[in-house]
Amino acid sequence: MKWRIVFALLAGALVAGQASAATLVVVEARGIGLKPGTVLQAAAVLQLKQGQHVTLISETGSTLKISGPYNKPPVAVDGGGVNLSDTMRALVTQREARSGEFGTTRAAVLAKLPDPWLVDATRGGNGCMLENRPPVFWRPAADQASNLTVAPTDRSWKAQARWPAGQDRMSITTDVPMRGGETYIVTVGGVESPIAMVSVPAALTNDSMRTAWMAEKGCEAQAAALLHSSE
Repeated sequence: MKWRIVFALLAGALVAGQASAATLVVVEARGIGLKPGTVLQAAAVLQLKQGQHVTLISETGSTLKISGPYNKPPVAVDGGGVNLSDTMRALVTQREARSGEFGTTRAAVLAKLPDPWLVDATRGGNGCMLENRPPVFWRPAADQASNLTVAPTDRSWKAQARWPAGQDRMSITTDVPMRGGETYIVTVGGVESPIAMVSVPAALTNDSMRTAWMAEKGCEAQAAALLHSSE
């Protein structure tokens, strides 16, 4: 009987320790000095004043949007967060609604990526890249050779490479390392696409968190590819 009590106490302590060690990662913050990628302890008190707002991602991929005034641990609102499945379902619904609007084109329908860490070089929008790693560009049609050009929006430099026929993905060496938070003009076969690069921080420790991050940052096709690769 004593050993059962001891085991029960140890098990309870382990669960409590895991709960207290749970972390949240900041996706967005307004009115408060928290940068995207900042790690918060879920059990620690989060203080927000009126007008301040944070968006957080939990270790399960749930998204928590909290506005001030607020003064308690963010774990207390975990039950009110949006889980990963609901986040992806909402993205699909929004995309279908946009593709059906008058004046939109078939380009509004995202191509299915063969790998989550590929950036579609033929479509403008947001592209997610792993922190401190260069992006890998992808094209849906690879039957012909083409020229690939990358330049910042101010055209201060330009990197060029020949994209061989039969090759659907390619990296390119640039004079200045490509970084998240910057927009680049990516040209394939003479067609320009402005792509805003988004860094996926190393603080996101699992694919559920990375999927939620990419969905929040507008990298819809990459988020869908990562979600499917994890199933």
